[in-house]
Amino acid sequence: MYIIVMKKVLLVLSFIFLIPNIFGYIDPGTGGYLISSLWSWLVGMVTLIFAIVIRFFKYKVWFFCKKYKYFVLPSFVLLLGISSFFLFFNGYEKEFNLPNYNKARIGGNIIAVDSIYDGYNLYNGILIDMNGNQVKNWSYNYLSILDEDGFYYAQKGYEALEFGKFYFNGTPVWIKEIPIHHEIYLTPTETVIVMSKKAEVYNGRNVEFDVLLEFDKDGEFLGKWSTYENLVEIKTFHRELELDKPKSIILPEDHKKNTSIWGAEYDYYHMNAFSVVPDNSMKSFHPAFKPGNWIVSFRHGSMTFILDKDTKKVLWSGIYDQIKDNLEGQHLAKMSENGNVRIFDNGRYRGWSRIVEINPVSMEVVSEIKFDDFFTYSQGFFQDLPNGNILITESEDGRVFEINSDLEVVWEFYNPDMKVLEENGGQEIHNEIYRMTRYDKEFIDKLLEEDK
Repeated sequence: MYIIVMKKVLLVLSFIFLIPNIFGYIDPGTGGYLISSLWSWLVGMVTLIFAIVIRFFKYKVWFFCKKYKYFVLPSFVLLLGISSFFLFFNGYEKEFNLPNYNKARIGGNIIAVDSIYDGYNLYNGILIDMNGNQVKNWSYNYLSILDEDGFYYAQKGYEALEFGKFYFNGTPVWIKEIPIHHEIYLTPTETVIVMSKKAEVYNGRNVEFDVLLEFDKDGEFLGKWSTYENLVEIKTFHRELELDKPKSIILPEDHKKNTSIWGAEYDYYHMNAFSVVPDNSMKSFHPAFKPGNWIVSFRHGSMTFILDKDTKKVLWSGIYDQIKDNLEGQHLAKMSENGNVRIFDNGRYRGWSRIVEINPVSMEVVSEIKFDDFFTYSQGFFQDLPNGNILITESEDGRVFEINSDLEVVWEFYNPDMKVLEENGGQEIHNEIYRMTRYDKEFIDKLLEEDK
């Protein structure tokens, strides 16, 4: 009798300790996290149902299991396996294939000459005209951007240990030996914002936490904002992420990656975009919409936050299921002059991307831009052009296209640099374009003339 009581007590304690870990919210926009979330959900539901059945029908269940002991366990395992199969492989973990190489798609293609915003395009350290002809390139080529005075900013390469500011001819003004990622942002107040990371031990794991660094244009360090140092506050705005849970055999560590240049194997928020709140019609409605505030995008958790520009406290958030059709691993968020927030929503598991505009008060979708063939899995960008057009970077396809106010494509470019995917039978595809930025023609013509 004593042994039976102890078994029941241990069973109840197991449920008490396991269920909180099983039901942790896991981001749908973080690759392997999705499988973990489905598995934990399945195990959690089975455990909960089993606990309820045992509690209210324990004697009937006991006699049934005793009578059919050679049938119950195999049937349970089979049912669990079938459920897992349908959850894991029937639409959730879709294979992502890029389009095959098409020679006809290389270079700039002006579709409607009277509708384009004429200028030059900068991507991956390469400057091209509207016909796709290369007019200049720089050796520091990642996160490349030009300021209004013609100075060039870029990282040496993807996750390289250096970034800097250069004259238009490529001569360094200053170079920082700091590894950055995703963003070099030039603010309206003549400062430079970049993203870096710092590794911290969190729940027994070496985890990357994002850090925003601010410099003036002379390269002097002005300050930083760390997600780790503000984690307690930020976490009050969202449900728990997988890394908030202790390690568990029920939650496979399938999101672990190779040790990064920051010295960690896990990535907590994965900050991927930064912008500043502009002058807007909502600025007097709420402190969050005050010009100059910081807008940050976190891919993990599919979250966008607005921080007070002075205190750096969180004033507004837009997260995953707060928005119709859900955000899934978005890669840009910025506010328009009308006060609405526009987000490049990748639709990481949905299978289609969009630029969605939301009312930041009601969280209702005001408008969205999407096309049947528009999907970029893990990167992307859009730029509002002076004539009202929008330049959209569809990164993984190596494609950039410009649309007018009627959502008609008026210009298109495919990266002429190719790569071969050996794991896909030698499939040849366009190299990615992380971001493309359009610059005014007269502005660049003047810089090119001075550079001769």
